[in-house]
Amino acid sequence: MSWRPRYFDIGVNFSDSMFQGYYNGSTNAKHPCDIEDVISRAHLFNVDRMLITASTIKESREHFKLCERYQNQFNSTVGVHPCSVASEFYERKGDSYSENLRPDVDEKLTELKEILIEGYRSGHVKAFGEIGLDYDRLHYSTKHQQLEMFKLQLDILTEIDFSIPLFLHMRAACDDFINVLKPYIDDGVVKNGVVHSFTGTEEELNKLLDLGFYIGINGCSLKTETNLVVASKIPIEKLMIETDAPWCEIRKSHASYKFITPYPNKFYPEVQAGPLNEEKPQFKLDDNLPFPSIKKEHYTKHREYAQKRIESLQHDTAPETRLGILSKPLFKSRNEPVQVGHVAEILCKLHGITDNSGVEKFIDTIFDNSVKVFH
Repeated sequence: MSWRPRYFDIGVNFSDSMFQGYYNGSTNAKHPCDIEDVISRAHLFNVDRMLITASTIKESREHFKLCERYQNQFNSTVGVHPCSVASEFYERKGDSYSENLRPDVDEKLTELKEILIEGYRSGHVKAFGEIGLDYDRLHYSTKHQQLEMFKLQLDILTEIDFSIPLFLHMRAACDDFINVLKPYIDDGVVKNGVVHSFTGTEEELNKLLDLGFYIGINGCSLKTETNLVVASKIPIEKLMIETDAPWCEIRKSHASYKFITPYPNKFYPEVQAGPLNEEKPQFKLDDNLPFPSIKKEHYTKHREYAQKRIESLQHDTAPETRLGILSKPLFKSRNEPVQVGHVAEILCKLHGITDNSGVEKFIDTIFDNSVKVFH
């Protein structure tokens, strides 16, 4: 049997309104919900597993529905993101939140624990998170709020009778982050996990590796030449990949973009298909993947164009609609799980691996890393 890549995108935000067609807080949808199309594109290019990340208590429970629908393909996390702890756990004060915990904070933490237990027993939940510290965005939650709730969420792990990996968030807070985690590691409460979307220094990387954590890399981790140097130092046996979709796309302005090669290639093997393009198409294919890439405002125009062409072609042959110019589109500036292979390609090249057998081993290893932790 011939080899094919297998990808495990460890960070997907399917609760984000962009997948429902709503952007930048707008109440007018630019396109219908297209999660099914997003999933189909991912499966077509070997994204076999996805971890859906939760940022709030509500999301933690709602993700069970997707996990039930896509058994053995989707799993989820349970936890409250550091940028969400203020709105979730603290009393409202004018347009912001005070440093005082809500009167029902114990009930909310109990609810979070119960969701974690239910999700673990059902097999849906494979990690506790996204929890941690984010000092780059203190306008969402203050340092005090983040530190207090990081500890209180970790305390939940002392109240359950099973061990579960952590899905961790850390921005510009490495020393405090480690100081909070260390007692739980020393007590055996925290055994493993991943620091996702890592953007730190080489010194911070080594501190996290010394604690035994895996490192998750996405487009935000690969913006600058300094980022690339740090990413190249991550041991392959401690590496995981993610998109953090719909965020953290790899942009043309990123230092890493030059390492991406267009489809088809080792990371995106050719899919047997009909013609991908037309003589004078009204829309363009993505630079690196065989799907249309359009502005969200052009969705209706593209679908009308595609439908007319499909109807005209059906008289002669079955038109190709899985990929190519007539397929459902990617949206510019919105990241998707199908693009996780680009992260793999960049990291492979940063590690100096270019031969076919080396590339295959690299892709297999990072897939196995994720399966081993989120089993």
